Amino acid sequence: MNELIDKKAISLLISQLGFDMVTEVLEAFVPDARRNIDFLQTQWQKDQYQSLRIKSHSLKSSAANLGFVKLSTLAKDLEEHCLNHEKHTFDSQHDDLASLSQLLEASIAELALMGISQRNL
Repeated sequence: MNELIDKKAISLLISQLGFDMVTEVLEAFVPDARRNIDFLQTQWQKDQYQSLRIKSHSLKSSAANLGFVKLSTLAKDLEEHCLNHEKHTFDSQHDDLASLSQLLEASIAELALMGISQRNL
């Protein structure tokens, strides 16, 4: 799956919760995701496996619930590396850690193309 956003998942959310509620959820998710991404990027080289795993897990779960497929997948990979204490290996072999913010912003842009533009994101 090459899509950033699972369009079926977001459509299902809209049908269940309504457009306004989904927009509210997204407006809460994005700043939280940005904080988690900032933490992961700035703290990755420190031996804080528990904190890194928690932030990765939170990002993974929230992103998955909203259909942010690629962001959730990357966060899952990060979480698994934290569990296995392989974070330095992950960072040296993947450029993904540095591109988390770009992936989030690209996902938001894809939502906008679907007609879901967030006022305060």
